[in-house]
Amino acid sequence: MNIKGDIPSILFAIISIVVIGIIFFFLNHVNDQLYTGLEDQLESNAKYNTSEIIDPLEKIHRVDNSVWDYAFLAIAMGYFLALILSMYATRISAVFYWIYGLVAMFGLLLATILSNLWQEMVANGEFVTTLTRFPITNAVLGTYYPTLITAVLVVAMVLLFGKRGGE
Repeated sequence: MNIKGDIPSILFAIISIVVIGIIFFFLNHVNDQLYTGLEDQLESNAKYNTSEIIDPLEKIHRVDNSVWDYAFLAIAMGYFLALILSMYATRISAVFYWIYGLVAMFGLLLATILSNLWQEMVANGEFVTTLTRFPITNAVLGTYYPTLITAVLVVAMVLLFGKRGGE
């Protein structure tokens, strides 16, 4: 069965991107608390010379705090690129254009609900410092997610139904 680029694939991508963003956000929050606690414990231990341990630990902590946001962006763009490529490779009858458009509205509704869920989740005061380390993820999931999904759906409909019958 040739089901590349169909609505369930788009819905799976919409949900997966939000779930990955939430997982990365919480993992970074926990890792930051772990590294901060470890650094505090090592600095407060006056019995041992811990200067050689603290410098690499702080470097790892800085890298760990910055890499999650870019990893999320790479995964999200990879999902959308894979969807677009599979949509281009799929032949479908133009008869289903309006049906696809109506069903795709469910994907837009789902993206809006998940964007609001993200905004409510990160509004907690405990996550203020973690949110400052996730500007790209917050922009994609919090502000522009419905717009991004609308753009993907429009490109999907152009790529799926814009080909002539023999192409």
